[in-house]
Amino acid sequence: MWNAIVDGAMPRFWPPRPNRFWNAALEPWRYWYLRRYYKIAEVAIDRPHEFGRQFAAGDGVLLAPNHSHDSDPHVMMQVGWRIGRQLHFMAAWQIFRPHLGLDGWILQRMGAFSVDREGCDRRALKQGAEILTTGRSLVVFPEGEVYRLNDRLTPLLDGVAFMAFSAQRELTKTAPGRRVWIVPTAIRYRYVDDIRPKIETAVARLEHSLRLKTPRGASLDQRILHYGEFLLTIREKEKFGRSFETAGTLAERLALLTESLLARHETEYLKKSPSAETVALRVKTLRRRLFEIWTDEATGAEDREQARDALDDVQLALQAYSYPGNYLSEKPSIERIAETIEKLEEDLDGFALPKGRRRARVVFGEPIDLSQADPTARPRTVAAETTDRLEGAIKELMREGA
Repeated sequence: MWNAIVDGAMPRFWPPRPNRFWNAALEPWRYWYLRRYYKIAEVAIDRPHEFGRQFAAGDGVLLAPNHSHDSDPHVMMQVGWRIGRQLHFMAAWQIFRPHLGLDGWILQRMGAFSVDREGCDRRALKQGAEILTTGRSLVVFPEGEVYRLNDRLTPLLDGVAFMAFSAQRELTKTAPGRRVWIVPTAIRYRYVDDIRPKIETAVARLEHSLRLKTPRGASLDQRILHYGEFLLTIREKEKFGRSFETAGTLAERLALLTESLLARHETEYLKKSPSAETVALRVKTLRRRLFEIWTDEATGAEDREQARDALDDVQLALQAYSYPGNYLSEKPSIERIAETIEKLEEDLDGFALPKGRRRARVVFGEPIDLSQADPTARPRTVAAETTDRLEGAIKELMREGA
């Protein structure tokens, strides 16, 4: 999960530069990367021939998928190739810098542009709105973060709906009759290989890293939960000087850790608690403020160091939030076990790879026509209502694609 402290401030904006020649030239590499690195053996699209039938020429289309894995944008690129549409992508600026900027150069040619997730990136919002008002197609992941929860949807951020409605209002003024559509989309993954041996090896490595003895006769999911509880106890003692093992279930302890860390720093740095309705928005609000302090050269060294430590706490709160606590106990499927292992590996090692070949299934829902929204209503009101509708639609699609 991305860490602001490691990445620093966004140095510049990377605009999209889609190019048919480079799209075709890079297609074999992109397909190889999808299969080799992300181990996607197949991308299946439900009724691809029906996609876009209701869209008129000049309509803007925003595809809004769930976001459970780093491979999601690459799967959607494959979708764009299959349905014959040039898709544009709003992507975290950090992925544009590796390999001396070559990754960014390639991504720009595939239609991606950068966004600074630390605040209101007006350049990115303007770019997204321009794509929609000029009759093109845009992919944005409204969860905002990669949570590695392919069986659950975390609360959506309303920025996606706000941007789409803003584009619709602009079209209503300048090109009456043209529309902006939001397409609820679900991406579901299933392993096609027997990955249990690799999971066994991964669990044993994690247990060894903490010198944790394997419980006798425990199943894989029980061992993972045992490891998680042990790691949580360590974090609780680090942050509060004691553990909360008697405070409730694993899910309740994770929620308590998240709330305690956020409330502590909201009170100190924002003078209020909570600062927003959802954990994701609270984290974003706090990170924005703390990042301002940490990067301000006029701030004293001690205050900057305290802001840096607080950023670490906020990152830990987000990580704790990303573990629902009952995800494995509710349904210990091999996919949920693998997701939890990958998440633990990413949090501890900084990266994680799929344990075997996977099949990705993409399901499109009924498009939401934003031209039907009340043009006199406040944009934030429409955005909130549209986000609720979008969230319900994606959840239903995820159940269909299971």
